[in-house]
Amino acid sequence: MLIGLVGKPSSGKSTLLNAMCLSDAKVGAYPFTTIEPNKGVGYVVIDCVCKELEIQCQPRHGWCNNGRRFVPIKLLDVAGLVPGAHEGRGMGNKFLDDLRQADALIHVVDMSGSLDAEGNTIDKGSWDPEKDIVFLEEELDYWVLGIIERDWEKLARRVESERLALAEVLTDKLSGLGISIGALKSAIRQSELDATRPAKWSQEELLKLASAIRKIAFPTVIAGNKIDREGSKENYERLKQKNMDIIPCSGLAEYYLRKLDEKQIIRYIPGDASFEVLQEEKLSSKEKETLSQINEKILKPYGSTGVQRVLQFAVFDLLNLIPAYPVEDATHFADKDGRVLPDVFLVPKGTTPRQLAAKVHTDLAKTFIHAILVPSGRRVGEDYEIQPKDIIRIIHAS
Repeated sequence: MLIGLVGKPSSGKSTLLNAMCLSDAKVGAYPFTTIEPNKGVGYVVIDCVCKELEIQCQPRHGWCNNGRRFVPIKLLDVAGLVPGAHEGRGMGNKFLDDLRQADALIHVVDMSGSLDAEGNTIDKGSWDPEKDIVFLEEELDYWVLGIIERDWEKLARRVESERLALAEVLTDKLSGLGISIGALKSAIRQSELDATRPAKWSQEELLKLASAIRKIAFPTVIAGNKIDREGSKENYERLKQKNMDIIPCSGLAEYYLRKLDEKQIIRYIPGDASFEVLQEEKLSSKEKETLSQINEKILKPYGSTGVQRVLQFAVFDLLNLIPAYPVEDATHFADKDGRVLPDVFLVPKGTTPRQLAAKVHTDLAKTFIHAILVPSGRRVGEDYEIQPKDIIRIIHAS
């Protein structure tokens, strides 16, 4: 799974990545600080079954803190997007190529309205952040349209003359976006276009299809960044009234809190609404003031810095994933080496045991016989839909 961080230059994508991963991606107050994509690993938090079972889990990846399990997620911060990117402006073509493998997007928007369309600093509040939201969607729509349009007339005539299913014909063309034939069929239905007569579609109708495909291929949550700055709250409240999925956040505040936690000066768990000072004597007067400002301007009014909430929303709300625990030893909830609940896989709702087996190892799926739910011992077949927090033992031919 890969989550892409997108937005115009200087909106705070790299700062958000640094906060999510405690990394040091290059940041700066000028456009195109990021040229090559920055990669990182963030963590979503789930309630681990270890607490219910009253056992101590031993994660192979990530960690567990008193029943709160931190599961790794791959992140990608790509070059800033400017108007006309689909035509190659700015880092446009590179941005879009880097983005192809993303399962979902976090659109980082400067809610203070202090950057123009290309990420240059302007007077505070002189830019409407709603323009950023609209333009990014349009750029992605036109990018998808560009892919569809290649040899479109020939493809459309073939669909009509040979009476082929449009979704099946488009599958190969859009394979680079990782969109399934089922998703393509859904996009065509949502477009309300006559799939039997694509040769008669206008440019506007093609764009309508491209937009429907974009919404399915790149589900997006908006991170209303720099929420503590002047004018940000007003912009956020105004856009929220338009039913936009915007989560107020501050990448800089989250990074600051995580760094102090790393040094054990404060105790802070990502996503929490508060922190605990452990070593006040190690804080300078300026650091104390910064912590006070974070508390008063961000944590109290919004309940968190928003950074963890954004990542959680992308994984669990946009992608609709649920946790499942494969084990080999049903008695001790362990793998063959005795490691307790070593792995948790985040899988789409509707995933079957055979599909889970394929994620563990491709050979397991090929030799799959059935699965056993632990600790109940209930035997299930490949038509069973995995439920959240299922602990599953895969039975396969040796």
